[in-house]
Amino acid sequence: MRDMELLQRIDLPAPAGDRAVAPAAADLPAAAGRAAPAPDLAELLKAALGPRWALLHPHIQARFGLADGQAQAEYVGDMHQLRCTRLGALFARLIRYARVLPHHNADNVPFRFDVEPLRRELGWLKTRTYHFAQEIFSFRSRMTLGADGELLEHFGGGLGMRVRLEVLPNRLVFVDDGFFLHWRGLRLPLPRLLSPGRFVLVHRDLDAEQFEVSIDVVHPWFGPLFHQEGRFQRMRG
Repeated sequence: MRDMELLQRIDLPAPAGDRAVAPAAADLPAAAGRAAPAPDLAELLKAALGPRWALLHPHIQARFGLADGQAQAEYVGDMHQLRCTRLGALFARLIRYARVLPHHNADNVPFRFDVEPLRRELGWLKTRTYHFAQEIFSFRSRMTLGADGELLEHFGGGLGMRVRLEVLPNRLVFVDDGFFLHWRGLRLPLPRLLSPGRFVLVHRDLDAEQFEVSIDVVHPWFGPLFHQEGRFQRMRG
């Protein structure tokens, strides 16, 4: 494997600074001083999981709670491994319009993940930031609940993903249920062979403070393309 060039930042509103997160215009309060309190992050998971929320480990439940006055949850740590095959790097370049796959091979990369509740609908605004030695690579996505109760994640460039949640002992698993292209409210499903591959993210609880995350993307024809794993904890405000 070779070291890879960084993709450009996602084409959503740019942060005001290295670590600042600018809310989308649709999420700004209508008038200063009259903004309703933001919903708790856990509400999206509760709606998507239904009765299975009670099966989720209490440590994981607590990580998605917001205390009074908190606008977002912030998680920091290191991605111990980022791996991408040559074919994976090629695929990342082919879909660079979406700007969601950093095609680097690197170890011990400082990583930050911010999750902010949307104000006008049930959902999250998610910002991931990889602090590579060469450059900071950051991208955003929105995760919302569809009309039929399924989770939908929208990336830049019109790429989207249906998400299925699985609850396992000490784990919360995010699995893609198919990719799609979206434009002005329309969704066009992508054939599995034309998608990046099966996406699986595993959040594994270690203790009340720390957790591990692993991310794998496996194509049905070409096998494993991307792998990431790291250890993180939530920042306390």
